[in-house]
Amino acid sequence: STQSTWGPMVTQKIRTSMQCVIVLLFLVPLVSSLSIRIEPKSEECFFEDATRGEQLTVHFQVTAGGLLDVDVNIYNTDESLLKGFSIVSEGKHTWTAEVEGKYKFCFGNQMARWTPKWVSFYVARGLGPNLAKIEHLDPIERTIMELSEGLTDLQEEQKYLRGVERVHRETIDATNSRMLYWSVFEVAVLISMGLFQIYYLKRFLEVKSTV
Repeated sequence: STQSTWGPMVTQKIRTSMQCVIVLLFLVPLVSSLSIRIEPKSEECFFEDATRGEQLTVHFQVTAGGLLDVDVNIYNTDESLLKGFSIVSEGKHTWTAEVEGKYKFCFGNQMARWTPKWVSFYVARGLGPNLAKIEHLDPIERTIMELSEGLTDLQEEQKYLRGVERVHRETIDATNSRMLYWSVFEVAVLISMGLFQIYYLKRFLEVKSTV
């Protein structure tokens, strides 16, 4: 009697666990990231395909260059402006695709005359928010949704830290190169001054000997 009671319960728990894993895999968004350099007085644009009802998130961070500011514009499939950011260092925008097609987002550095900007950004694609209402979920599914949001935030933080680490590494490498060149220059100057002093003293002594 006890075995017949526990058997279905264990089977149900295993089935629920497997369903949770499958749902979690579907809820974790697809993320594509990139780091770019934007030259002064220029603009870089990218495209992302989306199906109707799919949720898209664009997150960007200016990691180096000038005052760490760029202009960002996100466009619909018909080239109409969906969202605009003016002279910002970072930002994030989430929307649900109303039609299937290519959505465009552009990073502009037109305000700079000589300074390039480095921008790290990623595009996350996930399920639309209307596929499941939070009040219709049981505790396990609600926990899965919270885990999905936590994973997305973690991915965002990791990409930001990687961008900052890359910029710092490039700055350190550039500083080390400058120090090396300056050290070589100092050595060359010291050797030149030493040779000049030897030549000058030799000439001076020769003149004295002649007199």
